[in-house]
Amino acid sequence: MKNLIILATIFQINLCYTQNCVGSYPIYYTEDAIKIFQNMDSESAVLKVVPKGEAVKVLSSFFGSTTGFWKICWNGLTGYSFKNRLTLNKTSDNDSFSKNTPLADQELKFNPFLGQTSTAVNFRTGPSSSYSKITTLAPGSTLYVYSNETIDGYYKAIDIMSNEIGWVHNKYVIYAEAIEVNETGMFQSTGYSSNYNSEVNVENKSSYTIKLIVDSETFILSPNTTKMLNINPGRKYYIASAPGVIPASGYQTFESNNGYEWSFWVSTSRH
Repeated sequence: MKNLIILATIFQINLCYTQNCVGSYPIYYTEDAIKIFQNMDSESAVLKVVPKGEAVKVLSSFFGSTTGFWKICWNGLTGYSFKNRLTLNKTSDNDSFSKNTPLADQELKFNPFLGQTSTAVNFRTGPSSSYSKITTLAPGSTLYVYSNETIDGYYKAIDIMSNEIGWVHNKYVIYAEAIEVNETGMFQSTGYSSNYNSEVNVENKSSYTIKLIVDSETFILSPNTTKMLNINPGRKYYIASAPGVIPASGYQTFESNNGYEWSFWVSTSRH
């Protein structure tokens, strides 16, 4: 018996989305996909990957003269990024990604499958042995793997039991089965919104803490709560996951000036 995320649309609840980092700060743009680090150290935790061409607020450039890092804010999240990856001029949408940019930054392919570890293996915060260890996965651990492509031999994956996101070397992962990807999406439109970005109302009707991943953004939904999210328009992949639960995933096209809703609960079924 395994748990699956079950979903349904419910009535819209109007909540306000509060943006952090309020204030007048210089606006810069990402020259390509960049990482936001927790500290002024590329070995520290990666909080988010910001897509190419996104606007960020530079909260402090004081550190740049000595460390090469600026403190920035993107979508309410603060952290540190390399100053040489930011520019005052917005990068053209027609520019292609650098061929040297890792897959994790480009987010070019989403082709998930379930895998199992063949032996005890380290689960890390990034795609190399230099990244810190999250945990050691036991043999036979079930993983939701983002893609059959790797970075330096590492898969990006979700550990099903803990719901942690990390990286594991592909030679220790055995393919188990394909994951069904919903190509049309499960977020239901609620009509016009005055916000240019998509306002997405999500409700967690379960006793689980659910992670909702939309491209490079991860949102935490506490048990039995409702939250309004602010998502940049475009076609994006999503993953809804919880501890011990096989994730639901697919693609959703978010239109500007539109609202959406999705409700989650968890049900036990045979798998």
